[in-house]
Amino acid sequence: MDPDWSTEEIASLNVGLEELYPTEGLSWTKVKEILKVDLKSHILADLEHRWPQESPDLILQHIYQHQANSRETEDESKDPADAQPSKSAAVEVTYSSNSDSWETEDKSKDSAGAQPSKSAAVEVTYSSDSDSWETEDEPKDPAGAQPSKSAAVEALPLLPVPGDVSQPGDKLCDVCAALSLEPRRFVVLPGDKEWNQLSQPDDDVISLDKVEDMRKKTGCPMCRLVLVAIGGSKVPTHEDADPVCVTLSWNTDGPLPDPRAPWSHRPEIRILRPYVRKQSGGFISKRLNLFPEITLLANDSPTDSTIYFVRPISLDKIDFTVVRRWLALCDARHGKACRRNPVLKELKRSHPTKEVPSFRCIDVEQNCVVILPSACRYAALSYVWGRKKFFATLTTNVKDLEEPQSLSKPEYLDQIPPTIKDAIHVTKEIGFRYLWVDNLCIVQNDPDQKSQTIKTMDLVYSAADLVIVAAGSVDAYAGISGCHIGTRGPRQPIEELAPGFRLAFKERWQDGIDNAAYYTRAWTFQETHFATRSLVFIDGKVVFRCQGVDVWQENVFEAPDEIKGQLSGRGAYEGDDIGEFEGLIQTYSERVLSYEEDIYSAFAGVSRQIMFRFDTDLCHGIPTVCFDWFLLWGPLSDQVRRVTAPSWSWAGWRGGSFPRIWDWYNRSIQRIKKAIRKRTWIIWYQRATGSIDCRLLVRHAKDEDTDGASALKANKNFYGSRVGRRFDMDCSKREPTKVVLEGLNPPTYTEDILSNHKGSGFLQFWTVSLTLQLAEPTSSNEDLGPAHKRHRLGIFGRGGRELGTVSVHQPWLESNPLLPQEREFILLCEGRDKRAEGGRIDDEEGWRYMALLIEWRGENGARAAMGSIDGGKPMYAERVALGSIGKEDLKEALGDGPVWKEIILG
Repeated sequence: MDPDWSTEEIASLNVGLEELYPTEGLSWTKVKEILKVDLKSHILADLEHRWPQESPDLILQHIYQHQANSRETEDESKDPADAQPSKSAAVEVTYSSNSDSWETEDKSKDSAGAQPSKSAAVEVTYSSDSDSWETEDEPKDPAGAQPSKSAAVEALPLLPVPGDVSQPGDKLCDVCAALSLEPRRFVVLPGDKEWNQLSQPDDDVISLDKVEDMRKKTGCPMCRLVLVAIGGSKVPTHEDADPVCVTLSWNTDGPLPDPRAPWSHRPEIRILRPYVRKQSGGFISKRLNLFPEITLLANDSPTDSTIYFVRPISLDKIDFTVVRRWLALCDARHGKACRRNPVLKELKRSHPTKEVPSFRCIDVEQNCVVILPSACRYAALSYVWGRKKFFATLTTNVKDLEEPQSLSKPEYLDQIPPTIKDAIHVTKEIGFRYLWVDNLCIVQNDPDQKSQTIKTMDLVYSAADLVIVAAGSVDAYAGISGCHIGTRGPRQPIEELAPGFRLAFKERWQDGIDNAAYYTRAWTFQETHFATRSLVFIDGKVVFRCQGVDVWQENVFEAPDEIKGQLSGRGAYEGDDIGEFEGLIQTYSERVLSYEEDIYSAFAGVSRQIMFRFDTDLCHGIPTVCFDWFLLWGPLSDQVRRVTAPSWSWAGWRGGSFPRIWDWYNRSIQRIKKAIRKRTWIIWYQRATGSIDCRLLVRHAKDEDTDGASALKANKNFYGSRVGRRFDMDCSKREPTKVVLEGLNPPTYTEDILSNHKGSGFLQFWTVSLTLQLAEPTSSNEDLGPAHKRHRLGIFGRGGRELGTVSVHQPWLESNPLLPQEREFILLCEGRDKRAEGGRIDDEEGWRYMALLIEWRGENGARAAMGSIDGGKPMYAERVALGSIGKEDLKEALGDGPVWKEIILG
């Protein structure tokens, strides 16, 4: 399917949604929270606008479809042998100490076998005493890519079934007994309708019961399991006095014939999917588990295959043998992408020992802090500090901490918070020697070293061989659950329906994200963004993620395609996708900061990547290479002004921002750069900090500063293209006037460390200003986004006709409650409110003037609807909200009509 769906296609999908995919029951809010961890944010935003209330099963399919970007999949008739190992396959991988290459031998290839046996093994052996880090200019040391020095990777054993999966008096209720469940129903065999067919939508819905009645049937193991799978105690019995009901549907799981099409698998097992909805129809608003699946416990498989079934996990604590197996498999099978982060080569970065002064790590063997030996491999900890201060390396104790066994001394050991202690324990368990932890490896009261290291967080985390993510730890004192006996948490959800027949809920690690502070924090965003490989600890469990596989979990066997590291490709727009950069900005903007002045520091690493890939400078977080169109971001949630940054930037607001050029125009950067040249007219200047001087914004990363006089050519716009006559007025004034604002006591914004050409954050420019009226809208609301408290207002002109709409935040409307009211708008550029039909994005139809509602600030911060930078008391303006009007609607301006006006925007 083409990702540029038309309005008709979207409407058709929405109308037929429940009929085609009757798997309702999970709130879209929950889907949003989970998907933003695993998928690019621009895809999430697209779905949020298209399907705010729809079935998560169909949403998931379209997510994958969107990622594929119309790419053709391989012929379904092809069944490559290497995609489906035989039932008795054993893959042996050995490392030769005299060679830099891995020797891989498939002991048996059986194109017919898609089901590895219960005793299948993957063996990996190697021997080395080196921890060196592979660089482009150093001899390769493959052993250095394998942290556990002597791992033999055997098949995961089937652990015994816990003894408490059945309870005295357990018996299926009449409803569940009528399902006629048995082990055979959970496997797909020759002759079954699904055999050798690609995955299909869910089967017909099976009604179970009301949640309220199911809770009463405490002796029914199936009712208990279904309720746990949906969300346990979070599942409400009623919503708005309407009973909540549970349904089931059958689906399948199995290997991926084409890793580029992860929505399409070859059925090998069957799964049950439980969902909830109100009795009267429709979804409930409560956040519940995402896409829950119930299937057979692997121990009870009626065939040799155990893959895709649920594996029992260790009861008392995390089994680090499993973790070492994941690392060894990744080392042996996933190639260079998992051994050295491609970002380092792309950004021409080296190892931190070469770029970061006194780069320290914890030596977990010597129990002390050390200067990391050159090019050594290390793990890095990503965690939430919390509000409570804790022990750190200082200039007064750094020498003591560098003494062997110093961290074992009571005076230091007792002060190290549990999360860091547990990270050290994890590092030892998985066979690493060095661990980087910010508070112990940066001398916290050395401002020069601290500043230099913070600016290289992208390097620290991208060069780490592994990032240990303490996602379930609320702060440094919480510890990492599951690392020690008795800290696992709730038992694995397994229920016995009959002797030798047990079903289990296939838990997903993302289900714990709702309560994880980690995924709300700004600083942690770039730490996981740059990770090549990571261990994520959450809810007493651990999962492994790398460049070759999305996730390995303790409760599921690794699939053959995952062992080979066959992740899906990035899509048809690879390397030319504006959404890649917009998605990074959007995701970060949703995160929370403890200190508002960190807004740029916590984004510094990601911003360098954007600047390099996009060949752009950044002005307070806005890419200048397409500056006008990046100013057209909108709120994704209810926002509050962040006064430490300018209002025209997403950085000036707390709450998610939605840059959406990819949505209303096109994903292709090359097309965007060409189109913007004919749709803009403003010459963008930024005022220097503490000065009346202005400098022309710099568009490209390596461009030099200019005062604009020499670079500015007559009849050319900011992008160097000739500007035709667009407005019926004198628009010849374009250079900034010398204006003193200091008498107003304007704010000083956070230093723009993201830019190569820093400025005050106050833009100064000429454009069209017009007065229009705000009133209650006469048009219908077409907002399909997430729920919010913003208020939609109509924009009206001289003739009383609604020209457009604007969505203002509730606090602003409370300060300006009287409607109708006259307000000033300024035109930023041409743009679209929505994507053009039929891909005709450059046709004139649909292009509008993007109009920014502004509010003026005078002495002592006084607010005014109208203002000017002229006269004895100049003022500056701030952004309120963005709307649009038709290109023919300038004549509708009130008062003296549209005027060419100089603006200072802060």
